[in-house]
Amino acid sequence: MGYSVDEFVRVLPAAMRDWRVSGGPLRWRVQDAATTLDILIDLEPLPERRMGALRLPVLAVTIAPQPSTSPASMDEFTRRFERGFHRGGG
Repeated sequence: MGYSVDEFVRVLPAAMRDWRVSGGPLRWRVQDAATTLDILIDLEPLPERRMGALRLPVLAVTIAPQPSTSPASMDEFTRRFERGFHRGGG
């Protein structure tokens, strides 16, 4: 992802809205109140991308649903994650 760790930390809780987000800065857990969602997120900062004077952060993100995560909860997590981390552009 083209995010720094600090940017990721700011976006994740807002994207998950009412779900519990804990941990940080490089390992996160997202859980819902009904215990049908339990996801671990690991972050690994990588060397930035350089194009002339432009510098872009690079963050490897691993999302690991735990066995208790239902397919419906995973679908909702994916929707929230994609919407929360979407960057506009042309």
